[in-house]
Amino acid sequence: MSTDVEPSCPLRCFTETEDNEGDNVEPYGCGKYKPKALQCMNSIQAHVIWQCVFNFCEGFVVNGIINVVIVALETRYALPSSMSGLISSSNDFGTFLVILPISYFGEHRHKPRLMAMGIVVMALGSLLFALPHFIGGEYEYTLSNNGMTHASTNLCLLNSSLSESCSETISQSKSSPLYALFLIGQMLLGVGACPLFTIGLTYIDENTTTKMTSFYTGWTFFAAAVGVAVGYVVGGQTLSIFVDINTVDPSSIPLTPADPQWVGAWWIGVLVTFIAFLLVSIPFLGYPKKLPGYAALQLKRKSEAHTDGAEDVTATPGFGKNIRDFPTAVLLLLKNPTYVLTCLGATVEAMIVTGLATFGAKLLQQKFHADITTAGLIMGIVTVPGAGGGMILGGYLVKRLDLKCRGILRLCAASAAVSLLLAPSFLAWCEDTPLSGITTSYQAGIDIPAGGLTSDCNSGCGCTTAGFEPLCVNSTIVYFSPCHAGCTSYTTLNGTKIYENCSCFDKKLPSHRTLNSSMATRDTVTMQWVRPGTCAESCFWLYVFSVLFFFIMLFTFSTMAPTVSALFRCVPHKQRSLGLGLQLLIARLIGTTPGPVLLGAILDSTCEVWQQSCGERGSCWVYSNNAMAYRVLAWWAGLKVLSIIFYGLASKVYKAPLDEIKR
Repeated sequence: MSTDVEPSCPLRCFTETEDNEGDNVEPYGCGKYKPKALQCMNSIQAHVIWQCVFNFCEGFVVNGIINVVIVALETRYALPSSMSGLISSSNDFGTFLVILPISYFGEHRHKPRLMAMGIVVMALGSLLFALPHFIGGEYEYTLSNNGMTHASTNLCLLNSSLSESCSETISQSKSSPLYALFLIGQMLLGVGACPLFTIGLTYIDENTTTKMTSFYTGWTFFAAAVGVAVGYVVGGQTLSIFVDINTVDPSSIPLTPADPQWVGAWWIGVLVTFIAFLLVSIPFLGYPKKLPGYAALQLKRKSEAHTDGAEDVTATPGFGKNIRDFPTAVLLLLKNPTYVLTCLGATVEAMIVTGLATFGAKLLQQKFHADITTAGLIMGIVTVPGAGGGMILGGYLVKRLDLKCRGILRLCAASAAVSLLLAPSFLAWCEDTPLSGITTSYQAGIDIPAGGLTSDCNSGCGCTTAGFEPLCVNSTIVYFSPCHAGCTSYTTLNGTKIYENCSCFDKKLPSHRTLNSSMATRDTVTMQWVRPGTCAESCFWLYVFSVLFFFIMLFTFSTMAPTVSALFRCVPHKQRSLGLGLQLLIARLIGTTPGPVLLGAILDSTCEVWQQSCGERGSCWVYSNNAMAYRVLAWWAGLKVLSIIFYGLASKVYKAPLDEIKR
């Protein structure tokens, strides 16, 4: 019988101080509290379960909740996509400072306790991230309502100036200290996760067989994907609740989730994870430095490290326990071409994943006219079988095919190639209704180029782009706001606004008219085909893209578990933690940090109408779907080609140990 098969019992109970191999076994528990009832926790299977719980919570908040509420943060704090992308990227800032020390020195420390400390730091990060809601005041918006506490007018005020009064306008400055709290909170979330994603994976690898490492790490990644999916769904649902639900009566809010200026309760899910992280940290405190069977597993383990002499250096007694060995250890890794190329392949994939995770819901919202709740729900539904299934699939294939290091790298290259073939999926989008002054002329029926939002019919209205309140006229054309349509007033009929005296689309009536009986009759006709909104409706391409997006996620994420396994195998055993830590540092430095910022800048480059308030540019109100589709396609295809090249070269330059070649 093969010795690489894990015991069938999911949780083994150890009540003795010595296992059947003669190892000294430290029982599970904290301090002197180590009851026999808890010794079922003292196994790799139980530890993997708790690491899955942590990964679920981490994925829930970092890649789920925060990513789906990015759109709400853009609207609430007037941020362009490049700035909101920086919020996502800031998760990596603190990581740069701590990941190598944790990876290097943590290899010889008590790994579970370091993991528990990291989870507590993540709890603090969640608390700080939610803090801006409670200290930043109530949300203000711009609507065609007079005399409202939290709204300024969006009607045509004849003979008024185009310039705003900065003392009265809504200005959510991106230089606000609130923005800094988002960055600091995300930094702490990144710092706290470092031990789990470096020495945490090493802890799994050293306490199980080589064959099972990829399988177990695949399950931890799957748990993270499920957390992301649940985070998208929960975040989308909380965004249907008004942001100031804790201080404002919802019935007094004139906005609905369908309004472009709506901001949902983005902070609820973040606060939930603050409590969750505190609870999850407790089980990790009880795990011993080494699990039962550790010594026997090390005796059976065979090295697959790239043969460049590093194995002999790291085998020196005491190597890696002194700070003086640190430069040598790093240099050995950087001289390993298989390791470096694998790191670069993983970095490119990380850039893709973080960019798509940050703006995936926004792409669905903009390209297919889905509201943010629906977009979050779709991302959640697709993420579980797609991303989660891909992680398990990759780990399963390595185990099922019994792949060695070279075979694993070829599997990663093949997965990236299949993802590249699906790139044309990003060309799908639903057609937009023409926007007056941007994609069509203000003068309907006259074939002249669009000249901007200001036209003869609204030039004296003092219109701004501080608030987006679109008007749909006859389901064929959209005006940016009642002001831009030249509407000077409105009445309310059964809770619906009926705009009157709209000079831009009612050319028969003079722009300075007053209501009389004949004009009222004429406006009544106008009412029948004017409604708030963008006229946009979802189309069947949303469902087509959702199916294709599932396969994109499946093959993209199928490289994650195999990549970790390949990294563990191509470096000497004593360099696993440092190798994984250095890989994560490289991936975050040139992958996950610029990834969301790069994709955010690409989205910003397709913006047609920016929010302008007090001379400051805020978030984008209107995008060009055509430009967005082709630029996102170029971004995706270019990065996937790089990924294929790096993984392919890594398998080409890999030098297997002599005993493996002979077999």
